[in-house]
Amino acid sequence: MDTSGDIPCPRRIGLPWYAREDYARVRAAMADPHNLAPVYDGWLMAALNNEAVAKQAGLQVVRAFIDPDRFPHWCAEKGLEADARARARFAQQAAEAVG
Repeated sequence: MDTSGDIPCPRRIGLPWYAREDYARVRAAMADPHNLAPVYDGWLMAALNNEAVAKQAGLQVVRAFIDPDRFPHWCAEKGLEADARARARFAQQAAEAVG
């Protein structure tokens, strides 16, 4: 089978993403708020940079919005602590769900 004409699909990754109005509540809901920037603008600058680097590397980026009301319940269902590892898992699951 000749696949030379196939265009490879970029690898898809998820990035945890937060709405400005939810950021303080997101930090308060996390077990590791010290791993998140103290203010939204600081987090946003870093997140936009990470997103740009990933896109430059040829990755497809999915912004996985974390809702401060729903995320703790998602973590509990998965038996996870609401921390960086759980945020990364949530984001990757969101990326995999995009079709």
